[in-house]
Amino acid sequence: MEALLQERAQPPDETGLATRFRAGDRAAFDEIVTLHRRTVYSVARRLLREHEDADEAAQVAFVKAWSARARFRGDAQLRTWLTRIVLNVSKSMLSARGAEHALPDESDRADPACTDPGVRIDRVRLRHELRRAIGGLPTRQQEVVMLKVYQDLTYLEVAEILELSAGAVKAHLHQAVSNLKRDLTEGRRMEKA
Repeated sequence: MEALLQERAQPPDETGLATRFRAGDRAAFDEIVTLHRRTVYSVARRLLREHEDADEAAQVAFVKAWSARARFRGDAQLRTWLTRIVLNVSKSMLSARGAEHALPDESDRADPACTDPGVRIDRVRLRHELRRAIGGLPTRQQEVVMLKVYQDLTYLEVAEILELSAGAVKAHLHQAVSNLKRDLTEGRRMEKA
């Protein structure tokens, strides 16, 4: 838990680490893997759903990062650069198997603090509805939702990863929220009819 909180905290100044990494320092690379493996795995897991696939995507992403280390310019954070790599690897894996984005995967774990079975069932149903609705969004909106909402990245970080302006990210998120509200509202209306 402590490692996760440390990773979620403001990233340390990675300038020296990035310089050593670009120069081929394996110890620097190992440190980068340690610092960012949870984020990289989490992005892959949200897209690919299966642990084995996400683990493979994370490994491929780190191999690609090592191979492309000389091209890391340092104008983006390492986390942002790695997220872009794992996002591309995950999308390639989905394309190769002819699958659509599979986010988000909140698993169907019920909240252990909730003891009311009716409430627990409603929450699981809502997660299913939300997963279905997000899966129906255009790909770019799905990516923005995954990175901004589920990965808790800033607008600028999402913009860097997706190579968009921050304004475009905000517009995609706004449109995604509007589409989700409409879809979920229509779904509930149809359920009652």
